[in-house]
Amino acid sequence: MNGYFKLIIKEYGTFLRIFPETEGGERVTAAEISKYMTKEKITTFDVREINGAISKLKDEPVDILVSSDTIIPVTESLVVTVSEDKMTVTGRFYPPSTDGRLLDKQGIISDLSFVGIKAGVDEKVIDEFLKNKQYCKDYTLAKGVEPVQGKDAVIAYHFNTETSLKPTMHEDGTVDYHELDNIARVTKGQVIATLTKEDLGRPGINVCGEVIRPREVTKLRLSASLNTALSEDRLQLISQVNGHASLVNDKVFVSNIYEVQDVDASTGDINYDGNVVVKGNVRSGYSITAQGNIEVNGVIEGAVLQAEGDVLLKRGIQGMGRANINCKGNLIAKFIENATVVAGGFIQTESIMHSHVMAKGEIQVSGKKGFITGGVVRSTSQVCAKNIGSPMGTETVIEVGVDPVLKEKYQKMQTEIKESEKTLATLKPVLVAFGKKMGHGEKFGKEQLLKLQDIQKQVQENEHRIANNEKEIEEIEEMLQEETTACIKAQGHIYTGVKIVISDATLFVRENASFVRFIREKGEVKAFTM
Repeated sequence: MNGYFKLIIKEYGTFLRIFPETEGGERVTAAEISKYMTKEKITTFDVREINGAISKLKDEPVDILVSSDTIIPVTESLVVTVSEDKMTVTGRFYPPSTDGRLLDKQGIISDLSFVGIKAGVDEKVIDEFLKNKQYCKDYTLAKGVEPVQGKDAVIAYHFNTETSLKPTMHEDGTVDYHELDNIARVTKGQVIATLTKEDLGRPGINVCGEVIRPREVTKLRLSASLNTALSEDRLQLISQVNGHASLVNDKVFVSNIYEVQDVDASTGDINYDGNVVVKGNVRSGYSITAQGNIEVNGVIEGAVLQAEGDVLLKRGIQGMGRANINCKGNLIAKFIENATVVAGGFIQTESIMHSHVMAKGEIQVSGKKGFITGGVVRSTSQVCAKNIGSPMGTETVIEVGVDPVLKEKYQKMQTEIKESEKTLATLKPVLVAFGKKMGHGEKFGKEQLLKLQDIQKQVQENEHRIANNEKEIEEIEEMLQEETTACIKAQGHIYTGVKIVISDATLFVRENASFVRFIREKGEVKAFTM
């Protein structure tokens, strides 16, 4: 039992009786006594005397004179502490003085209500105290009810959704593009996805009576697409054909593979809701648009490829400055030459020449050649090649650290601001001239007034465009300044003429170097030997 104290009122003064702890209880402290005495407006006590009495406590209580006055009897009291999260109420009881009134159950509940405790009161604990009173001891008088957290809806896919198509690299440096058959084959009537619906959970309540909502859960639903159907309860997605399934932007597509020999005048442009396989070449001037993956066994010339999934080019791209390849997944090509390539995943190739290449994931340039020469290569996370630039000092830009699409948007908005500012510099003097003429009382015809309205509209549109772009540019610049783990690796040589950009930091390579890694540290690009 904890040690405690009590006020003893006598005819010739008021005493503080301090009781020792028993059976391993905690000893009362001078700080707690001092706080209590202050609350009861008794200010004539000596803290040093109390400390001395506590230190000398043995088996019997000790009395200390704290006032020569006879005070009014003090009622048994309760001090309430509410936890910071409002989920627990701790009560600490103090004994009455001589002739002081005792608390009853209703009085304790009323005290709790007075300080805002409206829920979770544990009457059993109150009964326990009233039956076997212990003072200067913490009692848990009320507890809130934690919310029961719900569960997110989950969709289980019953086919291989892994989109990693990295080829195998052999010890001699060659890359095997044959072991890439990653098609998820399905049969008619097969269940290809199952939905487990969300559980909303249950709200809780804190001791102040405030409702605590469980976290928001993710709600999902299955949607039928080409060659699929939903079960009656809409919890299963079923294939209606023999073919293959692919997951694109959280939507399942099932189709037979569309195969052609070459994409040229004999086929025209191809637009297909699934995967496309070209056994031969894709000629200049033609395009392929696929909702799934694109696989080309031959060469891409000056063509346009757009895929919602991955792109696999087993020979490569001879773009002639006109090829444009864009995919939301990964891109693997033997080589990339004079082309624009954008991937939402990673890019893997053996060489990049005079091209504009962007990937949200890493860009790996490996194999026997493994070089990047000329153009601009951008990745959010990492660019890794054997050789970067050329001994001739070919201008080559390598950028990492920010989503390349965002970086492109950033540069486009900067250009738009300059164009709008030029337009405003032309239009505003015209408005000023109109204003002066109107100020001198000059009248304008209908055509002139329409022209004035058109100019005012153009001014407003350009000012609005500048304001919006400046706001977005500011947000992007804040992102550029954030720390990043993105890096650039030259596992062979890097030559002069290469520009390294990591987020908002730039470094021009002034001397040839070998086996070097570039990172951004404290706002600067730094090179380290690997």
